[in-house]
Amino acid sequence: MKLIIVDDEPLVLEHLQYLCGDIPGWDIAGAFTDPLQALRYIQEHPVELAVLDIQLSKMSGLDLLSRLRAVLPKLQAIFVTAYEEYSLAAWQENACGYLLKPIAKEDVQKALERASHLCSPSEELFLSTFGRFDLFRNGEAVLFKSRKAKELLALMTARMGGTTTMEMVIDRLWEGEAYTEGVKVKYRKAVMYLRQTLDELGLSRMLEASRGQLRMNFSGVKCDFFDMMNGDPKACAIYHGAFMTEYSWSEYYIPMLEHLSAEFHKRTEPL
Repeated sequence: MKLIIVDDEPLVLEHLQYLCGDIPGWDIAGAFTDPLQALRYIQEHPVELAVLDIQLSKMSGLDLLSRLRAVLPKLQAIFVTAYEEYSLAAWQENACGYLLKPIAKEDVQKALERASHLCSPSEELFLSTFGRFDLFRNGEAVLFKSRKAKELLALMTARMGGTTTMEMVIDRLWEGEAYTEGVKVKYRKAVMYLRQTLDELGLSRMLEASRGQLRMNFSGVKCDFFDMMNGDPKACAIYHGAFMTEYSWSEYYIPMLEHLSAEFHKRTEPL
């Protein structure tokens, strides 16, 4: 697979070429200090990944990515920045990662590994929620490092990736336990094990944890629950009252799903 690098600092650009140059599975198709040259290049030379400085002189890396994706809609991106606060902006642009200066070789390897999985045409992720909960990768169920890590992913799926506080997670996953330092440790371990599982799959870009809050980026992930919430007829037809049955907190979602199911069957009943 091919990538381009854009950074208006020549020394940083050279360093990035060195760091990315020997990562298996990737070839550097071009390296540019001028973002407009990069735009012209990809018109005739498609690539799978762009490594972009988020602060360029002629335009921001965010603006450049938008223009690159107008040509290559499936382009993955990794942002380079000296400021950690830009990580949220990278997340909102569905970047598969960001590199914080000074850039470490290990961070580059992990970021390109994640990009490899996302760029692979054979990669298919499916979250199954009708019945018991499972994550399938290319048709095979993923094994989790801990039961609570899997339940945490289930909860984030039910919340469709939306921001979820540590207090809410503890209330759902450790129902009835006092909000003590001990249960906070359990929460942090569940987050750690989930992150490790996703990282081993090259999917750590899915999870963002900061200041007692979690978010999930489910872009590119298929899910029967997501489909039903979006009104997909097939998903509505296969729902038969069972939703993440191993988790007691899932009962909260049943009335909403039953309502959607009833509305679907009402619309499709013969007159």
